[in-house]
Amino acid sequence: MKKLILTIAVFLPALLAHSQEADGGSGFGTVSVIPRLEASPMFSTTGEGHNFSFPDILGTSSLYTTFEGDISEHFSFFICNHWLSTDPKSLYLDTFHSDSTNWLDFLYFTYKTGFFSLTAGKNVLLTGGEEYDPYDFDCHNQLLSSLWNNLPAYQWGLTASFDLPWEDNTISAQMATSPYSEKFFQEGLFVYSLGWNGCIAGCIYPKWTISLFQDTAEDRAHLVPLADISQRFCIGDNFSLDLQYRNGVGGDGEELPLIARGHSALAGLTFTNNAENLDVFARGHYEHINGLGDNWIAGAGVHYYPLKNSQDLRIHALASWNSYDNFITAAVGLSYNFNFKVGKCRGKKQ
Repeated sequence: MKKLILTIAVFLPALLAHSQEADGGSGFGTVSVIPRLEASPMFSTTGEGHNFSFPDILGTSSLYTTFEGDISEHFSFFICNHWLSTDPKSLYLDTFHSDSTNWLDFLYFTYKTGFFSLTAGKNVLLTGGEEYDPYDFDCHNQLLSSLWNNLPAYQWGLTASFDLPWEDNTISAQMATSPYSEKFFQEGLFVYSLGWNGCIAGCIYPKWTISLFQDTAEDRAHLVPLADISQRFCIGDNFSLDLQYRNGVGGDGEELPLIARGHSALAGLTFTNNAENLDVFARGHYEHINGLGDNWIAGAGVHYYPLKNSQDLRIHALASWNSYDNFITAAVGLSYNFNFKVGKCRGKKQ
């Protein structure tokens, strides 16, 4: 079965592209190959040493591919694979697991008509706020919360979305497999989520979600709640401010549950200079774990896009500090997005 899934993941993009050509489909597909290289040493702030060991020194070095496109006027698809990481063995050993991430992040199909859309397949959970907006290959885990770093957020399920009468506001409901189950569908545990994604006055972008996690087959009525309130404020043409609050923090599933009782608050500021192809950002994160105390995360970094009129090549540098282990982490790296069009390239219908 594992070999069958791997074969489907490798050949499905080609089969979909061929089917579009065969039926004269109006859409097309885009294949992206995204290698990322990074060096990320860690330094103790208490004089206890540093961490230059392999593979930790490679940070978030990885290889991803994506494939997306239109099958017809109303049907589209998206696939994202995580082929290599600093621990590639775990990506494939955990193929059928819900309690960890693996080589398949996304595999979903969307039907959209008018104000309604339905998405089926493997997708990100409707929780986590703005942290989950970028794809993993664009993120810096050193600056992200314990929830992002611990919760397996890619799950199988259904998402129904409804566009509200006012522009750029959407209500979504989702039922997905629960990360508290070892393998998807094995124990019949699910996550139920409701979310609002909006735009107010053209400069305020709320993203509010509430999720209920079934965490044990012995008591399916027991639900772990997780609420997230995220707000993005666009200030002028160059600045954006992100504020976020959660009523829980992430755990490793062993010493702490996946969603531990506590509170989390984040503030992030980004400056974008389009003329210089430059982003400068800073983030601060506070987490309180009930009974265990506080954790602070702080850091800043820069993105530089050296290619003219393109963001395919990105060079990044950052530094972060985490009070839990009192280490400063530095990271320098680059990623490149190789894009290829397949099928009949007549563009997407609006």
